[in-house]
Amino acid sequence: MEAAALADDDEPDLFGTETMAELCARQGQTGRAAAIYRRLIAGHASAPAAWRQRLAALEKVAPVAAPPPLPREALRSVPPLVEPHRPALVVRQPVRSGQIVHAEKGDLVVLAPVNPGGQVVADGHIHVYAPLRGRAVAGAGGSPEARIFCQRLEAEVVAINGVYLVADDMAPSWRGRAVQISLRDGACVIEAL
Repeated sequence: MEAAALADDDEPDLFGTETMAELCARQGQTGRAAAIYRRLIAGHASAPAAWRQRLAALEKVAPVAAPPPLPREALRSVPPLVEPHRPALVVRQPVRSGQIVHAEKGDLVVLAPVNPGGQVVADGHIHVYAPLRGRAVAGAGGSPEARIFCQRLEAEVVAINGVYLVADDMAPSWRGRAVQISLRDGACVIEAL
């Protein structure tokens, strides 16, 4: 089935993302954008309130049934999706073995050591201004642009958006150094700060 022949409710799951919904809205396909948001909300028990607000705004511009093509003036009336700014979660105490600290929908700043067996997780970036001896998982919310910054790399595991490096895979020359870890070509890359 060609993409042009798809009805609003026939959108393939591969394209059923918030990003695709926003792209459709910007291209004037507000009915399709609303359909994607409806499926996202139906498929997530704890769907963000921002999705519901965006769906309501789109439905005001495009009727639920058979949305007509809209002129550019109508597109300007659709408010952009704006996520509220969420300040970074700041941790001032050491992260102990067995402890997990998660910064949802934001960055994590750790001002104390992350001990072996401790884990820090963020949907955004992770900054550790102390030794990182445990595990660090950045981009946990699906952000391949996320990075891990640490003052002293001694980690057991580092991961970004599901791609990880274990201690044995890290070059010994990086141990104990101030580094940043990012994704490049589908692999975690360590660079000096």
